[in-house]
Amino acid sequence: MIHFKQTQIGYLQTICTINELKLEAGKVYALLGLNGAGKSTLLKSMAAQLPLLGGELLLNEYPVAQLRKDAALRARQISFVASHFDGVEHLQVQDYIGLGRLPYANSFGRLSRLDEQEVRQVMELLNIQHLAHKETRALSDGERQMVSLARAFVQDTPILLLDEPASYLDFLNRENLLLSLLSWAKQSNKCVVLSSHDIDLCLEHQLPILALAGGQIHQLLDLPKKEVLSILLKWS
Repeated sequence: MIHFKQTQIGYLQTICTINELKLEAGKVYALLGLNGAGKSTLLKSMAAQLPLLGGELLLNEYPVAQLRKDAALRARQISFVASHFDGVEHLQVQDYIGLGRLPYANSFGRLSRLDEQEVRQVMELLNIQHLAHKETRALSDGERQMVSLARAFVQDTPILLLDEPASYLDFLNRENLLLSLLSWAKQSNKCVVLSSHDIDLCLEHQLPILALAGGQIHQLLDLPKKEVLSILLKWS
């Protein structure tokens, strides 16, 4: 699903090299790392927003370089939720979420009844249907995060990338968010990668860990918190 081959990530200089790593469909991966380790840069590179500095990166068998050149293809393969969404003036939540269906809309950009039904179903799944007619600029930061996630869900791509999706959520909504992601990834056979600082929640739900430290990715599974922290600090 996601395949790194001697991949070099960064802006003007390499901040992370991933020699060989495969991420599978049906799973939610937690990308952990200290501030400044390069988590957002890595996610933006995976989302085809930044060019690679070297090596290869395949997303659902497509080279990321090809996805950078083909916006329509990219929109059907990758959904990306940034860490912050400021909202759009005079745009209601249901219409904003519906933008996720545009890659599949007709030439006039109109949504079908099935598209509109999917928007409603996702809002119900994430328990935000009460926000449907509220303007996005009037939402709280936590509500904006949930609305951004809903748009990514209705985009229905094989790969979903999330940059700290729970940073503005309370503990209950963080738990509900992760449970929704786990269920969605498994049932729909999606590959989800999310960056997070909530190590406890990630370990509690036994997410496979991608520890970004020392300019490398260390894939961890079933390790106690103490050992995960040790790896993050050792190579920082």
